[in-house]
Amino acid sequence: MTTLAQLRTFQAVARNNSFSRAADELHLTQPAISAQISALESALKIRLFERIGKTIALTEPGRVALACADDIALRLAQMRRELDDLGELHAGRLQIGASMVVGVYLLPEALAHFKQTYPQVELTVKVEPGRQIVERILRNELDIAIVGEVARFNDARIAFKPFIQDELIVIAPPDHPLTEAGCVTPIEMAALPFVLPASDSASGESIQEQLKAADISLKSVIELGNTGAVKHAVEAGLGLSIVSRMAVLRELQEGRLCSLRIANLVLQRQFCLCWHHEKPFSRLTTAFIGFIQAYARTWSETHARM
Repeated sequence: MTTLAQLRTFQAVARNNSFSRAADELHLTQPAISAQISALESALKIRLFERIGKTIALTEPGRVALACADDIALRLAQMRRELDDLGELHAGRLQIGASMVVGVYLLPEALAHFKQTYPQVELTVKVEPGRQIVERILRNELDIAIVGEVARFNDARIAFKPFIQDELIVIAPPDHPLTEAGCVTPIEMAALPFVLPASDSASGESIQEQLKAADISLKSVIELGNTGAVKHAVEAGLGLSIVSRMAVLRELQEGRLCSLRIANLVLQRQFCLCWHHEKPFSRLTTAFIGFIQAYARTWSETHARM
């Protein structure tokens, strides 16, 4: 007999091209993964994977089986949505994704307010780099997501809707000589040390692209892995940085960091709601979209130029 657990395991192995990575994703042991794949192959009377040394690849029957497994997953998700819609709106399950900045600095407070309105709703939240969140949307693992830097995603199956605009600002420690003027010129930026997110991260790529478009070249740059590390480095006096204003509101309010305007330039980026075109919204997803859009408007008005 073929089971849903076997199909989920099969999808994970195919997605990762690895039994060990699938085991990590599903929090199972590798022998348990191998046993489920073997049981599925026996039930279907086909070989799902070609095993060549340490690598695996789907067989032709395996590719057919994977397409069917994906279709079954979509149908099951549709069944859950329709059953949820038969019940009260205040109950149900919602799977939400968010890229790093909005997921760390905006979404937690928003979800706390959402839970006050819908206390019985079961929330599952994934906060990961934007590319991984979009991949989860494509795999039907999320109902709705919020991501930035959407220009990099051109898959026609994914829909994007602008959600909230965020400003990228220069930050400095309070005792920096430029804080009194509150402004930095492109020439000054080129001569000063900067601490930035990793250049291969979504935030780092966005910053570099906008600086390049403005013909601003930073000569001295230290790259750090995440926004939290960047903020600590700036507080410690390691250099200036360019970060999401959303990510430093608390530090600005407490006086631990100061913001600087860039002369004659405003750097911005857009966060967008993201979903799969082929996945109809449940009533709960629709309610969340309306809530988060209203929350974003209130948040923007409250924190305007703070």
